[in-house]
Amino acid sequence: MSEQQVVRLVRRYLQDHQPAGNIIEVLEQDIRKDGDWWYVPVRPEHQLPKTYRYYEELTAIENELREKEQVDILLVPSA
Repeated sequence: MSEQQVVRLVRRYLQDHQPAGNIIEVLEQDIRKDGDWWYVPVRPEHQLPKTYRYYEELTAIENELREKEQVDILLVPSA
């Protein structure tokens, strides 16, 4: 899988998990691959009041990607 395919896939899954009134951005320039794992930095457009929910959503997306797409992607919260 190429980096661009990973970006498209992550963005597609992020659409279903966007916090109300906020957009989670993929930081394409910082994506890296280590072995079978893709590390994809992401950040919300605006600071979220309940950060734990944001982390829960990122974990849910990672699990969906693993189960449905058979790809190991770690969404890395970035500032």
